[in-house]
Amino acid sequence: MHSSRYRTLLVAAAATALAVSSAALASGGLSGTYQTNIKSPAQLKGTWTLTLAKGGTYTVRLNGQPVARGSYSTTATTTTFARERGSGCTGVGTYSWKKSGKTVTFVRKRESSSCQARATVLSHRFTQVR
Repeated sequence: MHSSRYRTLLVAAAATALAVSSAALASGGLSGTYQTNIKSPAQLKGTWTLTLAKGGTYTVRLNGQPVARGSYSTTATTTTFARERGSGCTGVGTYSWKKSGKTVTFVRKRESSSCQARATVLSHRFTQVR
């Protein structure tokens, strides 16, 4: 009985370690600099650059000029953007994400009503440039 309990604890510890490792790998797998070009709507037209730092912060630039900064967290399938400054976006947005080669796509799961521009920008396909 003692060895059965030990085995259960060992399996639980291994599962926890794998879950933490998966989240860490997912975060590292998404960090980088990505760009997309938006042609319409006119108020969002231009080259958008999204930089996701390994430390959990992000910067958004439009035509090279910073327009927003914030923090993000990610799992193997979901990214949450929060504490954005500079854009008027005051809420949290959660998106599923998928990376294939140098292309990353985001699909809105939940988004604050004050952050519809973020939702529109993230609905475009991004290409990793760094």
